[in-house]
Amino acid sequence: QLIKDCNENVQRMKSTEELIYLSQKIEFECKIFPLISQSRRLVKCGELTALDFNNLSPKWKVTTRPIYLHLFNDCLLLSRPKE
Repeated sequence: QLIKDCNENVQRMKSTEELIYLSQKIEFECKIFPLISQSRRLVKCGELTALDFNNLSPKWKVTTRPIYLHLFNDCLLLSRPKE
């Protein structure tokens, strides 16, 4: 039981450290979303490529831009690199 409790506490601390690191990297336009929370944990994150289709030109033009997906246990956050 003691080992199980220690492992759970280590996992909780790792999750909190990930949230702290992520909150330092992400800049919100308004601070209405508290990223660090006791119950929140990061489930998965990674880079995706967004495709933008331009219908206004005679030829279809496809542009790509990177976006990042951050899946938490209670929400999904999409971000993009600062230009």
